[in-house]
Amino acid sequence: MQEMPELAEISNQVQMDITPEGLRIQLVDQEGRPMFDPGSTEPNERAITLLRAVAQIASRLPNRLAISGHTDSAPVPEGGYSNWSLSSDRANAARVVLQDSGIADDRIYEVRGKAGSEPLYPDDPYMAGNRRISIVLLREAPVMPPGHRL
Repeated sequence: MQEMPELAEISNQVQMDITPEGLRIQLVDQEGRPMFDPGSTEPNERAITLLRAVAQIASRLPNRLAISGHTDSAPVPEGGYSNWSLSSDRANAARVVLQDSGIADDRIYEVRGKAGSEPLYPDDPYMAGNRRISIVLLREAPVMPPGHRL
């Protein structure tokens, strides 16, 4: 990703680490630089650029992907769209961009919304950085076509 000039300005919104599940790539909001407009389920151009870059890299690998949406812990106005629905719909919107960018349907393992249940910054659950999309390239054997033998 460092070799992609179109990402230079926004690469600091990408965090990568190894978890027991696999390689986790997180697209993290920064104050004043969100991935989704407030209350929106559609990724903005910044998020689409990052998701396409992730797809370009992930498409070279056999791993399945788990996609999670996360929100901050800000309370939802009464009668408003819940953080659970918002995080789920954002994860699904990220899936659509990944698939439109070359990730095959059988590579998607799960899409889930986590709301504010797993803050990236637990000391400040309202911090912008808690709003993010996590994409995990799962540590497992790749899916084999029917009838294929090792």
